[in-house]
Amino acid sequence: MVQSFKFTLKSLKNTKGFLTSMTIMPIIMIILVSITLAYSNLPMVAVVGDASNLDYVSGIRTQTIEKSEIEYFLGSNQGTLIVEISGNGSIEKYYSSVENNPLISHIESQFGKAIGEKTVDRPRIEYSIGIIIFKLLTGASLLATVLIREKQNGIFVRIKNASISPYMHIIGKTLAILFVYEIANIVILAFYKFANFDFGNSDLFQMFLLLNIAMFLSAGIYIFVASIADNEGLLWVVSTGIFFPLALASGVLFPIKYMPNWMKTIAHISPQYYLQKSFVDGKLWILPIAIMLFLAFVLMILGIKNIIRER
Repeated sequence: MVQSFKFTLKSLKNTKGFLTSMTIMPIIMIILVSITLAYSNLPMVAVVGDASNLDYVSGIRTQTIEKSEIEYFLGSNQGTLIVEISGNGSIEKYYSSVENNPLISHIESQFGKAIGEKTVDRPRIEYSIGIIIFKLLTGASLLATVLIREKQNGIFVRIKNASISPYMHIIGKTLAILFVYEIANIVILAFYKFANFDFGNSDLFQMFLLLNIAMFLSAGIYIFVASIADNEGLLWVVSTGIFFPLALASGVLFPIKYMPNWMKTIAHISPQYYLQKSFVDGKLWILPIAIMLFLAFVLMILGIKNIIRER
């Protein structure tokens, strides 16, 4: 197992661009997704008058309009609220397209703060955590690729003839690839921390735990896939045809609360849904995660046995 671990690690290290793609690219993805979703998820509030009076209200975007554009703004669903500011900087009137608009109380609670009390919006980690979980859930496809090629090249027959344990050989490769992903996870977590991301109800340790759970689930699934696949084409089917649609239904790009009911139902069969929800809620969904870990372990054992049985 030790030799398999070292050899696999050396091969990955010598692969040009691999370590960069494992560390730098996820951070770039985090930045892009955080900026995009953070902006798109903020409600738009139109302002008649000086919009700078709402600069100290967090959690909204503002757009200055003319009084003659009020009906068009509300009627075209560009937003649900318009605030009219008087000449002395106070709120003169609200125009809302919905009853009991929650944005009104939100603005009232923060309006008029002193400059020293200005609320600074921190980037929220929940906008990008879905992308990272998806990357880890499909991360062991690299391991599956290696195992499939070794099957094709008759490596496991040679290993048996050399009296080397196939179990230890596969476990060594698995640990080596997961070790590289672990380094990437530490880099990602360090970036989240030093970039002052808002962890919401969760914390750094819980995120570290969830990322490792995602890696274990991925390893179990892809070892089994490698055991039944004759070529690497099936890996693309699993990653893009199964995991990606499930990720979309789990809120990786769009908040689940805005999705239709049929998509919400699909989300409940996705591992990503429970991992992502555990992080956002700040508490582990013990039962679903325990079931997933058990199934991943069973798939891993079955996969290793299938690979070893092949001639």
